[in-house]
Amino acid sequence: MARTLIALGIVAGALVVAALARRSRTAAPAAPSYSVPVHLERWDFAQPSSDWLLVVFTSKTCSTCGAVIEAARGLADDSLAVQEVEHRRHGDLHRRYGIDAVPLAVLVDRSGAVHASLAGPATPDELSNLIASARSSEGDNRDR
Repeated sequence: MARTLIALGIVAGALVVAALARRSRTAAPAAPSYSVPVHLERWDFAQPSSDWLLVVFTSKTCSTCGAVIEAARGLADDSLAVQEVEHRRHGDLHRRYGIDAVPLAVLVDRSGAVHASLAGPATPDELSNLIASARSSEGDNRDR
């Protein structure tokens, strides 16, 4: 009888320890997530006939958006149009394309297909590399 009580005591203790351990376990922080459209209708934007379009979705309340749009504008050339889509002025486009994080830079080809995107603060070099990489892969696809 004493052995049975000791065994029950050990099992009960183990169950309590397991329950406390399970309760005190903290979940790993979730990775940030955001939506990126896969296609943009070019007629929604200025210069729909440019070879490439870099759309930068922004918001007036965003502390890093200004620097990103300025960096993007510095990269505009004859084949790359850059357009800011600020939430208060163009909330309809934010909703249509499911934009839930800003700044979000989206690089689109002539057909409206999204080739690359960059969320969050971005330097001119990061944006330039994004554009060069997409243009290079597009050229590779044309050669095939």
